Amino acid sequence: MVNSSKQGVAAIDTVTGTVLATVALNKSASSVAVAPDGDRAYVTLADTKEIAVIDTASNAVTDIFGLGSRPNDITITPDGAYAYITDNGGRAVLVLDLATHAQVATIQLDGTPQALAVNPSGTEIYVLCSGPAAVQVIDTATHTITATINGMNSLRDLAFAPDGRYAYLADRGAEAILVVDTATRAVTATVPGVRPLGVAVSADGTHAYATNIADNTVAVLDTATTTITAAIPVGRLPWGLALTPDGRNLYVTNYSDSSVSVVDTATTTVTATHTVGSSPISVAITPIPPTADLAIDLTATPVPGVNGRIDYTLTISNHGPATVATGSITTTVSRQAQATSADCATAPGTVTCAVANLAPGTSVRRAFSLPVAAISLGTPYTTTATRTSSTPEDPDAGNDSASRTCTATTPLIIRCT
Repeated sequence: MVNSSKQGVAAIDTVTGTVLATVALNKSASSVAVAPDGDRAYVTLADTKEIAVIDTASNAVTDIFGLGSRPNDITITPDGAYAYITDNGGRAVLVLDLATHAQVATIQLDGTPQALAVNPSGTEIYVLCSGPAAVQVIDTATHTITATINGMNSLRDLAFAPDGRYAYLADRGAEAILVVDTATRAVTATVPGVRPLGVAVSADGTHAYATNIADNTVAVLDTATTTITAAIPVGRLPWGLALTPDGRNLYVTNYSDSSVSVVDTATTTVTATHTVGSSPISVAITPIPPTADLAIDLTATPVPGVNGRIDYTLTISNHGPATVATGSITTTVSRQAQATSADCATAPGTVTCAVANLAPGTSVRRAFSLPVAAISLGTPYTTTATRTSSTPEDPDAGNDSASRTCTATTPLIIRCT
């Protein structure tokens, strides 16, 4: 959460509700955005024409670099590669390579930019401007303006629905929330009765929230009916707002109260108020890194005969919540096994099986076999399968392995448990 009065950036623990640190900048901050991986926060410093980079783990400033222009609002693409920054003085949007901190493009606008946001797919940036061309749409692949939307009064902020189908615009001049169909570029609804400065949309897309400076409340918009269902009293001059990743809490900066209100979205009530530096204006929530819990199960089926063998089946299940991008499961075996699945590879003493793009709630099977001749007759033989790697992180190690024990008295007599 940034203060516009040279009092730095406040870091609040959203679980405990405590102010962890105040990151000193001694410069006026305008806006803040957090990288998708949650490791870094980028703060625009308009007066000094700089960007400050904060390590979110240590809450330390790791870099401050100049732009040569006056930055205001900032948004970061979903892949974390680029930041798009409004330059009010130059009436432009600056494109910053976040790996090198180099400015790679300048996109001239028709009007002075007020705010901007990237759509969920990262393909377009919507820029709110003063003047007739109120919304200007930037193609992130070409860094060119591909469309304009006209007819708005005094736009101040916007947020996209999670599927990118609609954009919700805070129109302070019209005292309304505007709903824009991003496919047709048309305003499909105008919701009056609000003098908004900031807007946010829930992760499930069912509600939009707008700060209302007319009566110091947050308006709750039902996106299905485009009607306001609640007005939540907060502090004086509510400005910026952001939702926690689970959607349970909404953080609202109160510019004139030097505070941040925490709203329980289920009960639409304020559950806490944190005192921060004076004139808080912008807030961003560090995203929770995705996790995917891979669970391993192993079955062993005796196949007695002259050339007796044991058939093993691995069942690999994703308990979520995210999709498993890649995963590897290694099974210890005696000598050389025989893989019967294309996604498994054998080596002396191991069978390694791979999974990729495994959606939450789904499972896949991998199979291999072991000749009875490869084990000592009459001696119990235990085979263990273990998850050796997976992306994203696996939060539960308790279901990462499974074992089966088999005993072959002869190739014709095999028992497995």
